[in-house]
Amino acid sequence: MKITKNKILLTLPNKLNYITLAQSLVKEMATIMGYLKPEIFKLELAVEEVAKNIIEHSFAPDEETTFDMIIEPHVAGIIIQFKDKGFPFDPTEIPDYDPKNKSNVLESKGLGTFLIKQLVDEVSYINLGKNGKEILLFKYLDRKSIKDIITKLEIEKAEKEKMAQPLPKGSVKFTVRRMKPGEAIAVSKCAYTTYGLTYVHEDIYFPERVRDMNIKGELISYVAFSDNNEIMGHLALEIEERDPNFPQLGMAFVNPKFQGHGCMKVMNTKMIEDAKKENFYGIYARGVTTHPFSQKVIGKFGFNDTAIFLSSGVSREYKGIREDETRRESVVIMARYLHPLNEMIIYPPKKHFNIIKRIYDNLSLKPIFSDSIQKEITEKNQSIIKVSIDNVNHVAIINVIEFGKDIIFEINNSLNDFCHKRYETIYLNLKLSDPLTAKYFSEFEKMNFFFSGIMPGSDNNDELVFQYLNNYIVDYDKVMIASDFGNELKEYIKSQDPHAMITRQMRK
Repeated sequence: MKITKNKILLTLPNKLNYITLAQSLVKEMATIMGYLKPEIFKLELAVEEVAKNIIEHSFAPDEETTFDMIIEPHVAGIIIQFKDKGFPFDPTEIPDYDPKNKSNVLESKGLGTFLIKQLVDEVSYINLGKNGKEILLFKYLDRKSIKDIITKLEIEKAEKEKMAQPLPKGSVKFTVRRMKPGEAIAVSKCAYTTYGLTYVHEDIYFPERVRDMNIKGELISYVAFSDNNEIMGHLALEIEERDPNFPQLGMAFVNPKFQGHGCMKVMNTKMIEDAKKENFYGIYARGVTTHPFSQKVIGKFGFNDTAIFLSSGVSREYKGIREDETRRESVVIMARYLHPLNEMIIYPPKKHFNIIKRIYDNLSLKPIFSDSIQKEITEKNQSIIKVSIDNVNHVAIINVIEFGKDIIFEINNSLNDFCHKRYETIYLNLKLSDPLTAKYFSEFEKMNFFFSGIMPGSDNNDELVFQYLNNYIVDYDKVMIASDFGNELKEYIKSQDPHAMITRQMRK
């Protein structure tokens, strides 16, 4: 066993009788972290299923070797990572287990994978080619949420403030600064007053998470508070694992009675000033398309549209707007580059060259557009891809880390698997800095992936994003876009959507 700064590494023989050792270690760590017994049991069971799958399916029958389990305490929960150098893992080879299907009662195939997804909050698979694979589990540590803390009187007050008219403009003096740890409960209460329990980012309802994430630098919260020390609103930079130098602007809300006083503007200004000083490469945000209001607010601070993620989440409730529950939410990705590279080299596919150039022109960036086709491109035999799932929004994401000769087979297999499991939307992220993106994109379009836009990244790591809609038809008239360029981008995406093409042909 090796103890690192924040991780514990356990190397195990590929024998079933060692699984209990892995479970014991996870149990002890979860106990130290404060998990309750029912949640610890779920973690133990998830570890058992993953380890058993690795031992039984990753190695030859008589092969004697080892695999690693890494435990990492996280501010919001626990990360358990498995690494082995056995056979690549293909989720499509494991059949779906349907507990409602009586014929499956005595059939165990697929049960293990089904259980894992029920026992933890997030599951990711990464095939590393000849270097094996990684399986990552994450489970939240659900300490008390605001619904467990807020009193009956505070609930009544929140309901009144939610329905009340805003106070007269200019009648409230306020100050903006970084949130102090002791203000986390007040921030969660403010979120509850503004959204009830419908806000998409559930971390905001757990004061301990908000506090601890700020202490560890995983969240940078700003608050506006009135002259009588009442929290008026909140805004944060979310530092994400995908690119810590290009955080997301999020968790933005203002108590309804304080709306119209300009505190969101001041919080945004303060946040951007600090982000520049901290040398963040840039900031991106997600603006919902059910209404254009959030896009307009974000756009005022120099953020410009780079992509539209169709069908990115379940339908949500907004004040004064009633929506069909069957309609899914789409978002506009908006970005502001704070410290762009002096020389940014990308390889855009020729088919989409003009719209990609328009996106960068709109961002006031001038990357070097290199030839998409090179005579000598060295490809490895096996691709490296990372697959992650969002069970709340029924979304799957495929990140191509490194192209290999098997890339078409791997993407097609993953797509079929996600469609079979009824994920509503599958996103495919390809590095624009990799010339092989331009080589293979047309093969992905044959699978009915279509253009979505650019996902911003630091250090020349912008991604070209394609999207696949699993039998979901988008009503583009209801995708509300605030900016002129955003509407241009929407029309281009619509022209690439296979479902929209079929509809146009039927009308003819």
